[in-house]
Amino acid sequence: MVKTFFLLLFSIIISAQKIQLVQLTQNIKDKSKSAKSLTIIDNREDKKIGSVSHQDQPFEIQFKDNQMEKAVQEWFLSDNKKLGDTDFVLLIETLKAYDEPTEKSILGKLDVKLSSFVKKNDKYYFVSRLSDNFSFQPKYDVHIPKLTANRLSFVLSKIINETYSNPVIDVALNETELKNYEGIISKQIKSLNSETLSDGVYPDFISFLNQEPSKEYSVNKNKKGIAIGFINAKNWPVIEKFFGYVENGTAFRLTPVGFLEMGKDEKGFYVISSKKALSPQGVSEGMIAGSLIGGVVGGAVAGAIDSKEYKSSKVQKVYIDSLTGAYIFD
Repeated sequence: MVKTFFLLLFSIIISAQKIQLVQLTQNIKDKSKSAKSLTIIDNREDKKIGSVSHQDQPFEIQFKDNQMEKAVQEWFLSDNKKLGDTDFVLLIETLKAYDEPTEKSILGKLDVKLSSFVKKNDKYYFVSRLSDNFSFQPKYDVHIPKLTANRLSFVLSKIINETYSNPVIDVALNETELKNYEGIISKQIKSLNSETLSDGVYPDFISFLNQEPSKEYSVNKNKKGIAIGFINAKNWPVIEKFFGYVENGTAFRLTPVGFLEMGKDEKGFYVISSKKALSPQGVSEGMIAGSLIGGVVGGAVAGAIDSKEYKSSKVQKVYIDSLTGAYIFD
């Protein structure tokens, strides 16, 4: 009886010790060679990532030697042999892997919220943010722990590469203010705090955020007065993907299904649409730009959206991240 008990206890211990390492293999080389360092600031109360199961066996998601900061720094240095003079900081706000029981099975879940900053003279300037949650189903996903670790690696590489190239928001923060960076920065964003918006074309989200429309471009409309794209001073169609425009104080954002009016409430800016419409599979920025050249926004793009899925998708307020311009899907 005692022997059976210890065998059972040993098997439980062995089971609990299963580990799935996060393999940091994506390319995070700074092509501009401006990056000097990449530092991790972990604001989580619980420093463990958590575990997800494979065949009823829990696998703890870990970095090499269970040291995330060291693993990321080694990754950064291995891909960036020639260093520049810019210090980047990655703020870990949420990083949690866990099992979520359902009626028929157990889903593997990964919740992530990461923000990045440039550090200058002991001040921090916001650059980018990535917030998302992922689900992995045993029915379709062969090895959920590996997929969870791979997705985490991909997410890290995505925000790091964005950080190299994205413009900073010119609001200086102390390190102690990082825990409330969004609230502090939001109070200084012109588009959020102005009673009226400035008319004009906004090539990117930062220009909209600062309410600095470009004088080099204008809205291209068809004979019915419907906006179909943008044109430059030479009256040539713009092939780049622009953020949108403001006309008579009303903002319109360019999306995969055309220009959508942006509303605003106490939570920020939003569009009335759905996740499937705003991020349909098979739609790229190139397709959006191509449809602009053709003169009709959404022509080629609409073909990439399954009509049945689009019609059945839930249409609601989809808020826009006030610091990045990304859509926030519940």
